[in-house]
Amino acid sequence: MRTGIAIALVTLAGPACLERGEVLGPEPVGTSTPPVALASDVSAGERHTLAVSRGRLYAWGANDTGQLGLGDTDERHLPEAVPSTLRFVRVAAANAHSCAIDDLSEVYCWGENARGQLGRGDRTPSLTPVRVSLPAPAATLSARFNHTCALLRNAALYCWGQNDEGQLGQDDPGVGGDPTVADGLEPLPVGGAEWVDVGAGDGHTCAVRLDGALFCWGRNTSHQLGPDPRIQVRVPIQVDADLDWLEVDAGQQHTLALKRNASLYVWGDNVAYPDEGFPLGIDVAQVDVPTPLGLPAGAAAISTEVFHSCSVSHAGELHCWGRNIEGQLGTGDLEIRREPTFIRDGIASVSTSWFTTAAITVTGSVVCTGENDFGQLGLGHLDRMMEFTEVVLPAP
Repeated sequence: MRTGIAIALVTLAGPACLERGEVLGPEPVGTSTPPVALASDVSAGERHTLAVSRGRLYAWGANDTGQLGLGDTDERHLPEAVPSTLRFVRVAAANAHSCAIDDLSEVYCWGENARGQLGRGDRTPSLTPVRVSLPAPAATLSARFNHTCALLRNAALYCWGQNDEGQLGQDDPGVGGDPTVADGLEPLPVGGAEWVDVGAGDGHTCAVRLDGALFCWGRNTSHQLGPDPRIQVRVPIQVDADLDWLEVDAGQQHTLALKRNASLYVWGDNVAYPDEGFPLGIDVAQVDVPTPLGLPAGAAAISTEVFHSCSVSHAGELHCWGRNIEGQLGTGDLEIRREPTFIRDGIASVSTSWFTTAAITVTGSVVCTGENDFGQLGLGHLDRMMEFTEVVLPAP
């Protein structure tokens, strides 16, 4: 979910209604062309970053598997527009692949495809965006590590890619001796339910149902699925009995979720505790059940990955916590934060990665902080940053 620039409550017609907060990009002022592009969506991958501005897709950072979609494997240290006649509205950057939704609600993916994460029915990578065949228009995406999930506008949920941990939710028999056997090379429906939000993690996935119920599936070695004692669950299971969940995001071995009253809950593993992790924001090694994490202004949007997490309040206040070895929290130093720390205000949305964080301000600027050894901050150099720094997107 994105918030802050402009909020529109979208109610979709049909046998099931899907309601989501969606960002509308900043409206042009006057008739003159602005000197730089204004962003409406941003996503930080493991070593690359994607952004959308007025339908143009921009990419920068590592590109060894073609994850930038520019038709080659050369890394970029500055944002470059993906050459395409398509107009995009949403982006999702994963480890070595990327996906996006265009203005016709079609999904396109590109980059690494060894586990079927492009959803094209094979394991062949692509240097440019290729269309994913889905049975209905798409509303939103979540792509992390080596699998991808799309929430459709008819409230159906489809996932594809790596599935050795059951992260596609297919209730299949498992992988046997070959971890690639269970991979979903094409989009597969998940549960016969109506869904409103999805978060794809490393070995697990979680989603919120239309009635407010929260479900998770996949790897559960650290209780990232909640209190269920099994170490792996290959079909969606309800996390608890509550029916007021709104948004969820899955990390490597942990999960974050929002309730409708803007309260944030966390559970799973504090990766590399006690010296390096703290994506949960609680000073314990592991939390087995959803546990509230206090935030001064609540949360309207959340993002987590491996070692750190961030939230944005309805008032645009950004809080981050966790590992900070590359300055990815934007605090101006490299010190770990064991609990939510106020970073700055004026933020509309945020996207966390392994060692970088990208955000959009309420004025439509992209700002990034953290690791930059592949140019993933888009600043034209390879120096890490410890504070959020504006990225200049070329005007269309």
